[in-house]
Amino acid sequence: MGTPSLALGVVQVLTLVLVGLWAPCVGSGQPNFIVILADDVGWGDLGANWAETKETPHLDQLAAEGTRFVDFHSAASTCSPSRASLLTGRLGVRNGVTHNFAIASVGGLPLNETTLAEVLREAGYSTGAIGKWHLGHHGRHHPNSRGFDYYFGIPYSHDMGCTDTPGYNLPPCPPCPRHGSAARVARKDCYTEVALPLFENVTIVQQPVALGGLATRYAEEAARFIQRASDSGCPFFLYLALAHMHVPLTPPLPPAPGRGIYGASLGEMDALVGRIKEVADSLGKGNTLLWFTGDNGPWAQKCELAGRLGPFVGAWQRQRGGSSAKQTTWEGGHRVPALVYWPGRVPARRTSHALL
Repeated sequence: MGTPSLALGVVQVLTLVLVGLWAPCVGSGQPNFIVILADDVGWGDLGANWAETKETPHLDQLAAEGTRFVDFHSAASTCSPSRASLLTGRLGVRNGVTHNFAIASVGGLPLNETTLAEVLREAGYSTGAIGKWHLGHHGRHHPNSRGFDYYFGIPYSHDMGCTDTPGYNLPPCPPCPRHGSAARVARKDCYTEVALPLFENVTIVQQPVALGGLATRYAEEAARFIQRASDSGCPFFLYLALAHMHVPLTPPLPPAPGRGIYGASLGEMDALVGRIKEVADSLGKGNTLLWFTGDNGPWAQKCELAGRLGPFVGAWQRQRGGSSAKQTTWEGGHRVPALVYWPGRVPARRTSHALL
C-alpha cells in the first residue's frame, strides 16, 4: 500500500464510521479514537523526525509501531483557528474562527458548526475532551454543549491567567497573589488579576490551577475516561489537548544537561503520551486509532523555551533573523508532527510523504 493510498484509507475508515453508524451504543466493535493534540510543538521536537532530539522515546516508539506523516499541516498557525478546524473539518474562513479567543471573549466556535464529537456521539460513542479548549467558554460554547459528554481542563491557554506557581516564561510572570495581599500592578504579557480555572464539566474544581500537577491530572483523567468507556461497552472518542509545549513550562524534575527546561518538559509530555498508549493497548489493542499531532509550530519569541523547527528554517530567517514558526505562514508555523497508530490497520514502520 503506497502512502497516498494509506492516507485515503484512513479517511475512508473514518468516513464509514461517521456516516454509517447512527445508532445508540450496542458494543458492536466500532473502533475507538484518541486524538492527542500538543500545543506549540515543533516538527523537530520528535526524535523520529529530527535526530538531534533525544527526549521522546515513547513518541519515537509510537512512530516505529505506526505511520509517521512528515508533510502534515495544521489548518492555522495559532491556537483557536487550528482547533476549530480540527474539530469541524473546515478552515477558519468557513467556520468563522480566524483569531484566538481570550479571557474577555463572549463568543466561540459558531453554534451552527458541527463538531466531530457531535457526530460521533450520535453514532453511539462516549465522547471526552481533556485539556485546553480555547473555543469559547460561555454558555453553549462550553465543550459539554459541543458534543462532549465529559470535560476536564482549562478554558484557554494556561498563560491566560495567574497560577499557583508561574512556571518558566519570557517575560517571567508572578504567581497569583495570596489572600489579603495587595493587588499587583498590571504587567504587559502577564495576566495578574484573573486566576486560571480548572473545570470538570461546568464546575470549577480548582482556581488557580496547580500548574505543576496539571500534566499528571490530565493523564489520570484520560485513563479514567478510557476505563469508564471500556467498562460501558461503548466505543469512545477522546480529545486530549495538552498544555505541553506552550509556556509557561513546569518541568517536574531538575532539567538534564542539554536542552534544559524545554527538554525536561518535552520528556514529561513524551511520558504522558506513553501512558495513554499503554492504557489504550491494555483495554483493547487493535481496536483504537491513536493520532498524535500539534496545533501549530513553536513560539519562537520564547527563545530557549520554544521548540525545534527541524529543517524548516529558510534563507530569509537565517539572513534576516526572522521567525518561521508559530503566528507565521512560513512552513514551520503550520507543518507539525503527525503519528498514526492502529495495530493491524495502519502499517508499522512506515513514513508517508503524502501532503495532508
